[in-house]
Amino acid sequence: MHLGKLTAKYIFPIGIILIIALFIVGIKFFVIKVGADQVGVRTRVWGVSRGIVQRDYGPGWHRAISTIDQWDLYDITVQTLELAKEHSGLGHDERKHCAVRTADDYDVEIDLVVKYQIKRGSAWRLRQDLGVGERYKIIVENESRDVARSVFGKMVEKDLYNPEEKRKRAEECQLKLMERLEQRHLEIVDVLILEIRFDPQLDRKIKNIKVAELDNVLNKSKALAAEQRGITQTIEADTEAIALKISGDREREITVLDAETTKQVIERLAAADKYLIEKQAEGDRYKQQRKAEGELLIKLANAEGEKLRREALSGLGGDIIVAMEAARNVNLADINISTIDLNLLDVDDMATRLGVSDEKGKIRVNPQTFEEIKQMLDKKEKEKSDAK
Repeated sequence: MHLGKLTAKYIFPIGIILIIALFIVGIKFFVIKVGADQVGVRTRVWGVSRGIVQRDYGPGWHRAISTIDQWDLYDITVQTLELAKEHSGLGHDERKHCAVRTADDYDVEIDLVVKYQIKRGSAWRLRQDLGVGERYKIIVENESRDVARSVFGKMVEKDLYNPEEKRKRAEECQLKLMERLEQRHLEIVDVLILEIRFDPQLDRKIKNIKVAELDNVLNKSKALAAEQRGITQTIEADTEAIALKISGDREREITVLDAETTKQVIERLAAADKYLIEKQAEGDRYKQQRKAEGELLIKLANAEGEKLRREALSGLGGDIIVAMEAARNVNLADINISTIDLNLLDVDDMATRLGVSDEKGKIRVNPQTFEEIKQMLDKKEKEKSDAK
């Protein structure tokens, strides 16, 4: 009873262990895992249809019975072949670079990088043609060296330092490698040139050629600069000539405008002078006309006065005037007058005594009239003296 319980207690763990062991053994002897960066090629080594299965097996688990199936795994990613110097860790460099002899017999070392990969769906063909292993890598290296020698060997010294020429040679190398490796079920992704090294003699020669080319470029640049300076000087001279012409034209225009302005001013002044002279002439003419008219009126007035005087003198007025003249010419200082015989305040008597007479022997003169006659005679005398 006790033994049965112990047996039941350990049967379950032992069964689990046996299952796990069988699973591990099955994985090891009956399946295989193809990685994500791999492709598998299956070969039937026993059975009715033996040989390579004509398909590529992608990532995942696949049947792999050890006595029936044989598997080969290949890297399906882009692989790199470097034909360059590598440090070996033993104190010296391993010579894996590509040695090339140029068309003009110079030794050149080329560091080359080739990117390639196995064609999709052609891994089984690669296994069929080349067999087991990574022989394809040896083929890629040999073909790359051979193509590099044939392509870069056509270069001469002037091509070795020409970046454009090196780029063209790399493209040509890539095309030829693609043609050669296509039948090997490989495809070229890219070909890169890392470095080209020359022997010291060629290096010195190339440097001398490069310096000569740079000197030539410098001389051309100097010549071009001198030419540009000449062009600049010509432009400056033309610009100065244009500026002088513009300045001359401006001065000429200013002179013409000044002359025209002066002419207009002179014409305006002449017109003003003419207008002033005309107005002065009109004023003088008006003045002379008015003066002549005044003189005519004066003469007419004088003639009228003379006429009136004559008419006055021909009558009683004439006697009165004569008497007044006589009285004016009497010098009272030399005459002795008796107030008994002569009354100076008696106008009628004095007029009679001075020669004024009428039918009765007397004349009655209005004192106001006498005064007016006297004023007229005084005015006449004054005009005569002013005229003299």
